[in-house]
Formats: sequence, structure tokens, C-alpha cells
Amino acid sequence: MNNSFFKKTLLLVTAVFSLSTLSSCQNSNKAKLDDEFKIQDDLSGNQPSQPYEIVNNEQDAIAMNKQALEKSQEVEVQDRIFFGYDSFDIGTESKKILDTQIAWLKSDEKIKITIEGHCDERGTREYNLALGERRSESAKQYLIAQGISSDRISVISYGKERPAFMGASEETFAKNRRAVVVVD
Repeated sequence: MNNSFFKKTLLLVTAVFSLSTLSSCQNSNKAKLDDEFKIQDDLSGNQPSQPYEIVNNEQDAIAMNKQALEKSQEVEVQDRIFFGYDSFDIGTESKKILDTQIAWLKSDEKIKITIEGHCDERGTREYNLALGERRSESAKQYLIAQGISSDRISVISYGKERPAFMGASEETFAKNRRAVVVVD
């Protein structure tokens, strides 16, 4: 039996037992808990950071525990990096974002991605398609250099054809010079 499965099962059983014990005592302890929170609030001058939640049955406790477990395993992964004008060089901030994506990709070898290269509206269609290709290839090469298999990564360029933002200001141009990772 998988050790990780055993730990998760033990954690779930412990949580269910704890919550069922808590719910059986809720009426007698509710006033006491309210007083404790009130005293703590009076001492700190703040509201409690998270109010307690009463669970009335075992099924709700199991569902809450499952949601908490899933939430604890979620990782915030940004899906895009940005480039300077007429550039496909990956900057420091973009490398940090790609490093987070690398950790996420290494967590599941079955995930395949497409990196979309985009440009702002300046320049010809052909030039921007080529620049978008260089941007997506640049991101792909960074991922490969960090150990992600090239078989898992495809690239496509949309040039200036799919702007994320409309407008002719430097701010909108900067937001459109990007590479976006899409899960296949």
C-alpha cells in the first residue's frame, strides 16, 4: 500500500473523528468558545482572523476536509511572460514565472503545453509572426534547459493577430508583447 495514501487516509480519519467529536460537543461548548473569542478580541483589539465553522454531520466534515486538502495542494502558476519592444530575451521576472511553471510541469509528466507567442500591433504581419515565433521558442528553450522534455512543448505564433488589450498606448503595447502557456 502506498505510504502517501496511508498518510492521507489517516489524516482524513483523524479530521473526521475530531470534527464529529467537536460537533457532538458544540451546544455545550458554543457559549464557552464565544466567550474565548470575545476575550481574545478584547485583548488584541482585533477580530479573529478566521471564525470557526460548525459542522453538523460527518458528511459535511469529510467534504470540508477534502476541500481543505485540495486547496493546500493548489499552486499559483501564472500563464504568461512579457517581453521588451522588438525583443525575445527572457527577463528576470519572466524567469521566475517560468521557474514556477517548471516546478508545476515536473509534478506531472503527462502535462503537455503549447507556448503562444504574441506581439504588439506595430510592425508588419510577417515580421510579428516571426517575432512571436522567436518569443515562444525562447520560452521553450528555457523550459528545456531546466529539464522539461521537448516532446511536451509545442509552440505557435499569433504575431499581432490576437491582442490581449486594445489600444495604441505604450502600456497596451507592453501587455501584448507576451508568451502564454496553454495546457493541451
